[in-house]
Amino acid sequence: MQFRLLVSGALACFPRPEFSDALVSYDMITPIAALGLIERIHWKPAIRWRIRTIHLLAPVRTVDLVGPRGVMRALDFGFDLTLRAGPRDSIDAHESMFLRKARRLDPESGYLGLLELPATLKLASVDTPLDSAFDGPAQLDLGWLPFERVPKDPRRFRYFRARAVDGVVTLPRQGEGVFS
Repeated sequence: MQFRLLVSGALACFPRPEFSDALVSYDMITPIAALGLIERIHWKPAIRWRIRTIHLLAPVRTVDLVGPRGVMRALDFGFDLTLRAGPRDSIDAHESMFLRKARRLDPESGYLGLLELPATLKLASVDTPLDSAFDGPAQLDLGWLPFERVPKDPRRFRYFRARAVDGVVTLPRQGEGVFS
């Protein structure tokens, strides 16, 4: 099952660690932050969410001292069962739990990088066409983004080179094109 979550907000800031003294943001939501939004809805050790694409539905704009505008993004994702899945864990069971929680989700239950920047979340069908105001270049290099935490050292990250093609960033599969 593939899911889509629409994420919007007036402003977003996903702080870059190399600028610890200044509030400098990545140009888009990081996969780790996107995963945090999804796990707020439904997290169990028996499943692992996999974000497949991030759609940039509006151009990235920077604002002095705050960070890029987070106008709207769409996350396409699914999950796999992990080795911690028990006899009562099934794809159908977790799919039902996620959908039930996502349908009664408080729309402002997340944030865009900082607690002061609320996000509006809305479940959508992956078959529904996306209204996109993205008018950026056909290909956009967004630089290196943190992809995931290093499992044995959660203070470190693995990175990937983020490139948007017609406003869509396709995330690498596990272990492909990801560097520590």
